[in-house]
Amino acid sequence: MAHPSLSVARARASQGGRVESWLRTRSVLHSQSGAGAEVERRRGLSREEFFERYYFRNRPVIVEGWLEDWPALTRWTLEGLRSRFGDAPVEVMSGRDAEPSPDLHAERLRRTVPFGEFIARLREGPTNDVYLVARNSLFQREPFRGLLSDVLAPAGIIHPAVHAPECAHLWFGPAGTLSNLHHDHLSVLFCQVVGRKRIWLIPSWETPRLANGQGLYSDVDIESPDVERFPEFARATLSTCEVGPGDALLLPVGWWHAVRALDVSLSVTFVNFDVPSRNTYWRDYWLGPVPDEVGR
Repeated sequence: MAHPSLSVARARASQGGRVESWLRTRSVLHSQSGAGAEVERRRGLSREEFFERYYFRNRPVIVEGWLEDWPALTRWTLEGLRSRFGDAPVEVMSGRDAEPSPDLHAERLRRTVPFGEFIARLREGPTNDVYLVARNSLFQREPFRGLLSDVLAPAGIIHPAVHAPECAHLWFGPAGTLSNLHHDHLSVLFCQVVGRKRIWLIPSWETPRLANGQGLYSDVDIESPDVERFPEFARATLSTCEVGPGDALLLPVGWWHAVRALDVSLSVTFVNFDVPSRNTYWRDYWLGPVPDEVGR
């Protein structure tokens, strides 16, 4: 018991217990507040109210109307994209069905295929086997950089000085794609362009109930949770919402979420919010200084 390793471990355990107690208290207060689990849906939300009521309070919201001037809402069709980029090579995640945790082992799933071949696979029907995700960096590849002219970062919400390819990311896949329960390092503005997606959300302060097994991911299967193995998950505040073309959803930093595509789907995400100082960045004691690129 006098060994230095155990001495440090006891201190860590004590600190962790206090933090968990604070989070549980926050969870109880949220439950008592009557706020409920429903994600608010707003239209014509002003910049001031968005930041004061949602971003700074770490609360999700679905906003209608912010994407009405996006050319992508009419230009991004399967046939239109195939005719523009059919022969261009594109990197995708392929073979996801054979990988128990595809999001944790993305490197082994990277494949380069002609864009037209990828479009053909989307037409085959629902599957989680192939997906073009943010880490495929489509906006940073030629000739796809031109797609950025079809999306417009909401003025006053996303910082205009950020170099667009590094600020915006694209998600493109068939009906059936699933990103299982996880949270992000930053707040995300999730903009739905084509198709619909179902999104599960759990507050950041419910983390002790989420069986955070590896990295930013939970061990819980969101669509079939094993409450005998993870009994605390049954007590988590879980909400479900659906986003469709033209919807913008704020995913607050630290909030757990899972995403299932209900149709062939195209989504764009932004991470650099127009705030007076550095964007809030989630990190634990294993991580070093906040990277420069997550600032304004």
